Amino acid sequence: MENTLCVLGAGSLGLLYAARVARTGRPVTLLVKPEQAGFLGLGVTLQEGEAALPRRLFMRVISQPTPELQISRLLLATKATQAAAALQRWLPHLTADAEILMLQNGLGSQAEVADLLQPGQTLLAASVTEGAYLKQPGAVVHAGKGKTLLGRWSGPSHQASSGWVSRLTTAGLDAEVVEPIRPVLWHKLAVNAVINPLTAVHRVENGALAGRDFRPQVQALCEELLQVFRRLGIAEPEGGLAARIEQVILSTAANRSSMLQDIEAGRSTEIDYITGTLLKVARPLQLRLPTHEALYQQVRQAEPR
Repeated sequence: MENTLCVLGAGSLGLLYAARVARTGRPVTLLVKPEQAGFLGLGVTLQEGEAALPRRLFMRVISQPTPELQISRLLLATKATQAAAALQRWLPHLTADAEILMLQNGLGSQAEVADLLQPGQTLLAASVTEGAYLKQPGAVVHAGKGKTLLGRWSGPSHQASSGWVSRLTTAGLDAEVVEPIRPVLWHKLAVNAVINPLTAVHRVENGALAGRDFRPQVQALCEELLQVFRRLGIAEPEGGLAARIEQVILSTAANRSSMLQDIEAGRSTEIDYITGTLLKVARPLQLRLPTHEALYQQVRQAEPR
């Protein structure tokens, strides 16, 4: 399976990347939960835009590890809360020089996964802006083209990033190597730390945050984030953090954030890997982030108990 791309996580992003790569003729293997094997074994449908006709793509589906299974290239596309636990059962099948690319939101899950790996294995992390959703299980809609910025998180291979960019670009996805990757992930976390909890707590689409009622809170959240950035030595994104957040709010105005969708569906959220990480980092820096702290508590209270 040296040339095979393995994908762990059958959500919208995992299936989008799997289907795009499978469309090029490269072998793809989905590593899934037993209850997912049945419908995914019938193929994954990829719809490029909401008005396009879907295309059915077939790929190998494995729900139980087998002794001969060897995983050299793994795309880890679960939620941040599930990443390390999901990888655990497949760990013995990673090759000694395996490369794992993580697509998770926020920060924290990368370190958890890195702790599970052997010295010869390389971990990469990505910030993704592709727009995708599941129309139904196994049916993914590519609703908006975005970009995958990726780079090495840990491990020995400094060539791994360019190899993954080549793979994704061949599949028609816009991808770019960014080294170091951590500032990019912090920029993405900052955007998520403003948009996700606010939309989840107030049950609104992203675009509502551009309104006058939300302006003071958005501004306060940005100012607290910038305190952390300055203390950590992280430069603002080009054009400034506040402008980046406003741009994302406007460009995704009709979107319902993943955190809002989780709250409405009665699921746990990724708040611990977004705002939770921010608060954890701020503590030893002796920084108080009262606006983020209040939002964190509100989201936790809205989660299922």
